[in-house]
Formats: sequence, structure tokens, C-alpha cells
Amino acid sequence: MAARMNRLLTTGKTHQSFRSAAKLLEINESTVRYHAEKKGINCYKKRKRNLIPKTQKEMRRYCCMKFRKTYRKSDVADFLFVDECYVTVKKHFNVQNERCYGKSFDLIPDYKKFRELPKTPLSAMIFGAVSREGRSRLVVLKSGFRLNQYTYKDKCLIPLQKRLPYKLNAATAIFYQDKAPCHRAGSVQKHLKKNFPRYVPHELMPPNSPDLSPLDYCVWNELKERLNKHGLISSFNKLKKILKKEWEAIPQAVIQVSVDS
Repeated sequence: MAARMNRLLTTGKTHQSFRSAAKLLEINESTVRYHAEKKGINCYKKRKRNLIPKTQKEMRRYCCMKFRKTYRKSDVADFLFVDECYVTVKKHFNVQNERCYGKSFDLIPDYKKFRELPKTPLSAMIFGAVSREGRSRLVVLKSGFRLNQYTYKDKCLIPLQKRLPYKLNAATAIFYQDKAPCHRAGSVQKHLKKNFPRYVPHELMPPNSPDLSPLDYCVWNELKERLNKHGLISSFNKLKKILKKEWEAIPQAVIQVSVDS
């Protein structure tokens, strides 16, 4: 019975608490707690984390080394980083009630100690570009659709070309985007080859590459932190207005430090 209880709490795929394990085993909850304490099983709060498989980590390392041999520090000023992401209002994570069990938090399986947060109706897809000396206008689109090669080119890339960040032009800028399906599409690659001759080919981009884009590892987080200070936002139009205002309010020094790093 004690061995089965141990498996239910620590290795079972279905989440179990002391109470649910006691009900399933048809014993008293205090008995479960007693045997858990005797086995050294403790209760821990779940934590949030993005999970990256080991194979992708190794591929990212390989691509980064190849990328490093292709570009130099002197090219940093010419880089134009572009990206899009979802912004969702009112995401909540109850740190008091989310629990997992095991002898050590490090030994608990990832699927038991981490929880994916649910989405809420009020959200937006944003697109922007940054360079060491400036940023583009922020494009804010209503969520609820899949960004494909046509909407990406028409609503994101073409408006970006009309107003590139300070001191950059399409002929000399090193255009960098990630490996999203809409980015790798044939029509998008053809458009980039024609309008941004120095664009970075997707072969040099590692999978899930936040370590190479300052938008991923810095600027988007900065924007979301500023958005959270506004509290409850009731409409998309208000969300769009706040996002554009806070995007312009991010100090350029923050972007410069992230690009240089």
C-alpha cells in the first residue's frame, strides 16, 4: 500500500493530492501523510518554465556556433531583429493552491511540477522590429487567427519596409527573424531576398531561438511588464492604444544593451 501511495504522488501521470490519494486507496488522509513523511515525500509549489528538449538544445548550440563564424561584432549595428508574439491580459497562476509531491523538487517529473497557463479572451498579436539605434512602429492585430505567409507579408513586412528604424535601409540591413512556418514560406523568402538582400537564411537560425533575438529575451518582457501596470483592460481598442504607447516609451538604452549582449 505504501509503495502504491508513493507511485500515485510522485510518478503517476494523473495529479494526486494527499486527499485524492487517500480516497483512491480507501484509507485515511492522515495515514497517507504519515507514510509520505516517513518516505521523505514533501509538498512543493509548482513553477512556471519553458521546456526545451535536449536535442533542440544541442541543435541550438550548433547553429549558434555556425552563426558566430558568419557574423562579427562590427555587424551588430546593421542587424534588424523582427518578431511577433501574443499578448494576453489577465493571465493568473495560483501559487498557493498548485501543488506537486516528491522527495526533492528536482526529481519530480516536469509534467507534474510545471503548469501551462490558460489563455483569456482579451489578447492581441503584436509585431515589431528593433535595431541598435531605433525601432519600428508596433503592429497590433486582433488574435483569433493564424498568422500565415500572406498576412505576415502584407500586414507586417510591407509596413515595416515603409519605415525602417533609424539609420537602416533595406539594402544594408541584416534582416533577422525566427523559424516560424510563416517566416520560412516560399513567398516570404522570395520577398526577403528581393527587398532585404542581406537577410539571415533560416539554415543559420536555431530552433526556438530566443537567445539570438533581443525581442524574445528582453523587449517583449519589458513591454508586458509595462502592460501589467495598467491592471484590468476592458476592450481591444484600449489594449491596442496602451501597447503602442508603452512600446514607444521603452528606453532605447534598454534595446541597445539587449542587442549588444
